[in-house]
Amino acid sequence: MDSRLDEIYENTIPHGSFLSQRAIMDCMKQSYNLGTQDVLEWLQKMDYLSDNIKYIIEEWKNKNS
Repeated sequence: MDSRLDEIYENTIPHGSFLSQRAIMDCMKQSYNLGTQDVLEWLQKMDYLSDNIKYIIEEWKNKNS
């Protein structure tokens, strides 16, 4: 995932002299995690996923670590 975030950063932030790249990357990661959580919760409510949402989240994190 980090290479994709690097690409987004490079293509979106034209001038980074007063911005912290690390802080921006952390914000992008947090936003990604929030979006992932929202989608998983929505899918669970719609009965597209099993009731074991914690297991699915852990497997997703393991796959993307």
